[in-house]
Amino acid sequence: MKKHIIKALCCTLLALPALTSCELDQFPSDSLTDEESWKSYTDATNQYNGLMAQLRSDVGGANAYISDVMTDLFNQRMTSMTLQKEHTWSFTGSDFSGDVIYANNYSVVLQANYILNNIDRVENGTTQLTAMQQANLDNIKASAYFARAYAYSNLVTRYCKDYEPETAAQELGLPIVQTVSSEARPERATLQATCDSIEKDMDRAQLYFDKVDQYNATLTGSNASTKAINTDIYHPNASALTALRARFYLYEHRFDEAINEAYIIVGDYPLATGLDQVQDLWLFDSASEIIYEPEQTQDEITNTYGIYLTFNITTQNLETYLNGMSPDFLPTQGLVNLYESDDYRRKVYFSHKYSGYNSFYVSLESGGRYGVVELVQMGYPADIAGTNGKTEDGVIFTKFSGNAMLRKQGLWYSEIYNMSKAFRSAEAYLIIAEASLRKAAPDEAEARDMLNQLREARGASPIADDVTGDALVKEMQDEWTREFVGEGFRLDCLKRWHQGFKRLTPQRFNNPVLVNVNGYQNLQIDANDKRFVWPIPQQDMQANPNLKQNEGY
Repeated sequence: MKKHIIKALCCTLLALPALTSCELDQFPSDSLTDEESWKSYTDATNQYNGLMAQLRSDVGGANAYISDVMTDLFNQRMTSMTLQKEHTWSFTGSDFSGDVIYANNYSVVLQANYILNNIDRVENGTTQLTAMQQANLDNIKASAYFARAYAYSNLVTRYCKDYEPETAAQELGLPIVQTVSSEARPERATLQATCDSIEKDMDRAQLYFDKVDQYNATLTGSNASTKAINTDIYHPNASALTALRARFYLYEHRFDEAINEAYIIVGDYPLATGLDQVQDLWLFDSASEIIYEPEQTQDEITNTYGIYLTFNITTQNLETYLNGMSPDFLPTQGLVNLYESDDYRRKVYFSHKYSGYNSFYVSLESGGRYGVVELVQMGYPADIAGTNGKTEDGVIFTKFSGNAMLRKQGLWYSEIYNMSKAFRSAEAYLIIAEASLRKAAPDEAEARDMLNQLREARGASPIADDVTGDALVKEMQDEWTREFVGEGFRLDCLKRWHQGFKRLTPQRFNNPVLVNVNGYQNLQIDANDKRFVWPIPQQDMQANPNLKQNEGY
């Protein structure tokens, strides 16, 4: 992990608000010392901007799709070379694309540590702070503690065994890093100690978010809004912390506590309802159920989902044409079949054959207003490209079709970016449903009610009262899949449920489209497969002799 610490430290020392990447193999010779870079209130806000950039890179994109293409939900297209080892579960400790997730999350940890280790220099400096400045520093602290807890909660689900209360104190956890040092070579703590550290960070974040709320509550008058500390959905906030607690308590088998936290979210963030609102949620990153999505702009974009959506574009006589779609991965037919025909998610998450064309949403409307039209109305076919130069009818995963407001060029086939959602209230409904079924005294009525509220909002039919026991558990599990496909939840859910899988029925084509050799379409994984626990990156193992690798790598 030493190399990842150095990488993150390099970025934090630069303290650039718009930072998205940097050369990370060594310290820059002109780096600022802590004494030089932490002199003023502005220095603290610059470091906060750097933390927001790190969080933006840590939500969605590869952080979500690497795990999802490992599961039963997608098939690889024949001409794709992307994530083959992950898709076939043949990766090794020295050859694994998931290393980027380890690096991203520890970069967040190190940026948060850099803030928490130094922000007191500003608070205790010679310059008198205004009440608004002090409240903003409290918000920066809260966000740093939240970010560290968020990053560790991501890491613990992927790089440690599933949490079981009876054995967590004996299982390997993660290196707990709370300082910034290029010489750090920490050992792995136990899983229980790692989770306890996450809990402490969430408590500290709550303390400072409460201070922000107290300050905002004191503001009155016409200019109150200009002095309030921003707690919108584009930045970490108290509601995001509540959502993180609900998610984490479910992971720790603290089912009643998970339910209590999730109900707070249910009360504050109504679900998107109706086809238009569900479309807006994904096409324009706008809906009442979004709790936290790191802000992106045309100049600050990250984490595309191009593996699910790629256009074959040709130009003839200065005219641009779409000659089929060529994503790396296509949804299985079994996944598509999980949705009822009237389910809004089926219509938004997937393209479907319609009047000789595949429906697909783009952002062009007369009058310069962004809206929703179909490629069929533009006269562009959107079939799937095969290996023989022909296109095939099929279904494409279009959940992340790109927010038009993020397209600097304004071209419907370019810059396919969405603001990835770290938390939205749909998860709270599923947390309540699952926790209600898994707690010591299961409450099937509560679980069914929460599932049906979510299904109603999505246009699906209710689960009947006579669906009980294992059948109701299966409905809960399938609803996790229907709602969060593509967002990186499926592998974590299977691991939490101690379930293996067999890849679902693929789409059928007349000509070659999908890879169809052993280990792809017919992949079957046992619940105890070692690769449910990801390997600690090899470069960290080499740099830090105190680390212990996960079993089997």
